[in-house]
Amino acid sequence: MESKMNTREKILTTAAILFQKNGYHATGLNEIIKESATPKGSLYYYFPNGKEELAAATIKLMGDKIQHDIKEELAQNSDPVQAIKEFILDLAWKFNEKEDQENCFSIGLLALETVSISDSLRKACTEVYDMWTDTYYQKLVSSGLSSEKAKELSLILQLMIEGAITISLIRNDNTMLVATAEKIPVLLKDK
Repeated sequence: MESKMNTREKILTTAAILFQKNGYHATGLNEIIKESATPKGSLYYYFPNGKEELAAATIKLMGDKIQHDIKEELAQNSDPVQAIKEFILDLAWKFNEKEDQENCFSIGLLALETVSISDSLRKACTEVYDMWTDTYYQKLVSSGLSSEKAKELSLILQLMIEGAITISLIRNDNTMLVATAEKIPVLLKDK
C-alpha cells in the first residue's frame, strides 16, 4: 500500500514541478512519466481521467503544502503583523535559493493558464486561494481583529502576496516579495 502512495506522490510532485516550470500546456503526460520514473499504467491508475484530473490533484497538493507552510510560519509569532511579514520574507529568501525554488510552489501561473479552459481547475484554484485567505483571516481574528475587518484584510493580504509572487517570478528576483513584506506593518497598523 505504501509503495502505491509513494508512486502517486512521486507523480504529483513531478507534475507540480513541471507545471510550474514549463506550464500546463507545455507539460505532457509522457514527460511526467519519464521525469517521475513511474510506469505509464500508474499515472492512468491514479488519474484515469488524464491530465486535467492530474492537474487538479497537483493544485490540491501544492495548496495543502503551502497551507502547511503558512500555518507553521504564522504560529511562530503571536503578533500577526510580524508573523505575516516573516512568512513573506521567508518566501523571498526561498525564492533566491536555487535548491529551494522547486519547493516554492505557486498555483498562480497554473491558474492563469487554465482558468479559461477548465472549470474544474478554476474551482480547484479557487478552493486553494480561499483556504489560504482563511488562514490569514484566522490569524487576524485570533489577534482581536473584528471578523469584518479581518475578512477584508485577509483578502488584501492574499492579493498582495500572490501579486508579489507573480512579479517576482516574471522578474526572476525577490524584490517584490521583500517590498510586500515591508508594507505589512502599514497595512495592519490599525489592527
